[in-house]
Parts: sequence; C-alpha cells; structure tokens
Amino acid sequence: MGTKPRQFGVGDHDEYWRERKAASRTSEKRVHRFILQMIQEYYPKGGRVLDCGVGDGHVFRLCRQNHYDTYGVEYSKEAISWYEFPHETIRQADLNQGIPDFGVKFDAIVVSMVLHWLANPEGFLRNAERSLTPNGRIFVNIPNITNYHYRIGFLFGRFPTVSLSHKNFQTPAECEEMFAAAGYRIETMAPTKPSIKARLWPRLFGSDILYVLKPVARSNGAGCA
Repeated sequence: MGTKPRQFGVGDHDEYWRERKAASRTSEKRVHRFILQMIQEYYPKGGRVLDCGVGDGHVFRLCRQNHYDTYGVEYSKEAISWYEFPHETIRQADLNQGIPDFGVKFDAIVVSMVLHWLANPEGFLRNAERSLTPNGRIFVNIPNITNYHYRIGFLFGRFPTVSLSHKNFQTPAECEEMFAAAGYRIETMAPTKPSIKARLWPRLFGSDILYVLKPVARSNGAGCA
C-alpha cells in the first residue's frame, strides 16, 4: 500500500481546535508573553490592539489584562465558545475577506501564526494598513521553517515536522520580501526563543520569528512610540 500523500490546509476550523484541545495544545506559552512584551515596548502607555486570529485566546487575554483596549478576529466558533474571559469585542470572521470594520483604528495589529493560513497573505498585509492609527504597527509572528532541525531532517531525506494546517509556506527571507512588497519596513526582527544562538542567528536557531512592521509611508525613523 502506498504512502498517503500529505495534504495541507484546514478544512474544518472547529474540528482543528477540538483536536488541539484534546491533545492539550492550547496552553499559554512563552511566545504569547513575548508578543505582549513587544507591544509594551512600543506602546508602554497603552493603546488599542487587534489580535488577528485569536485562536486559543492567550494574546488577547494578556493584552486585555494589561489594560490595552483589545479587539479580535477568530474564524472558529468553537474556539470562541471556550474563552473564559470577556470577548464581546471579538468578531467571528474569515481574515481571507480582510479585517472587519470595527469603527476604530489600531495601534498594534497582531498577526501571530496566521499568515500561513491565508490564501493571499501579501494582500492581507496591504489592506491591514487601513486599520492602523498614524503611529500604528503590525506585529507578525511566523514559524521558522528554515530552523536547523528542519534542515537536518531534509539532509536525511525526512519531511520536516511542520504543521499540516499551513496553506502556504514562506521562509523568513521570503516573508521579508513580502513585507517590503506590501509596503512595510521592518523595525524589529526577534526570535521568540531566548537562547543566545537564536538571538545571534534567528533564521537558523529561532523556532518562531517576530517582526514589527511599520508602513513605509508612515516611517519617520526607527524607535518606539
């Protein structure tokens, strides 16, 4: 019997989250706290945050608990039904159709582990600029598929253990090209892993990489707000 071919993407988002919950893969992690930390560095006095792809809810909850005016978008009704915190500002919507109109602009738009689910990630980023305040930024977290673990696997003929939920794949270098094409400048690039190796060589040793992006048209120099 032949090997079953790999199929990528998620057909049923509610079933996807049920499976993650059953496998105990919905707990708060370092990456959630790191995203909050980066938002606090840029907006220490608070601000309005939009979490695109609320998922397990930890980034949304942490931002809300730290006194940010927090909104969210989540596709899965199942995931939303589990939230044990106020979520009246979360919309159930498909980000492939763009960011819903909340009637407000955002200082920070978080796009964590979401771009690889989208049919047109560059188009999404282009349109997201319209939802930013004049000093707004986008915080994009991506899985690093060029991590050395994956590279070693390929050397030995093994397909890397990347999530089959990905609809598309981009290396960090390809993402950076996409950010520029969508009209953004990278202000910060940081691995979410705290090791010295990851800090020095994020594309090789970082498991995830967080980018802070600002629209080129609004970039008046680097630095925090």
